[in-house]
Amino acid sequence: MKKLLISTTLLAAVALTGCNTNQTKPTSYSEIVEQAKALHADAVKTGYVWKQKKMKLSYVEDYLAQAEKAKSKGDEASALKAAKEALKIAKAEIAQREDAIGLKATWEK
Repeated sequence: MKKLLISTTLLAAVALTGCNTNQTKPTSYSEIVEQAKALHADAVKTGYVWKQKKMKLSYVEDYLAQAEKAKSKGDEASALKAAKEALKIAKAEIAQREDAIGLKATWEK
């Protein structure tokens, strides 16, 4: 009985993990750019934008500009690579915001 309970629990955990990872991933250039822009806009609202002081554009906006430039030149591979990098950074901005929820300094009680 104990083995049955443990195996059922493990099977349920694997099934739930599989459901979480089956989210649709953008595959086309336009889907990637749309998702990167949406995530970045969400990060901008809360102030979690990755940017250095001397940069005119944030990292996401810079990579999106590079992607547009490459797309206008007809270089689909470079455009897709830059768009994927922009999406990766936009997701990281959101992840950083989510990790910071409820975060307190060590001296706070």
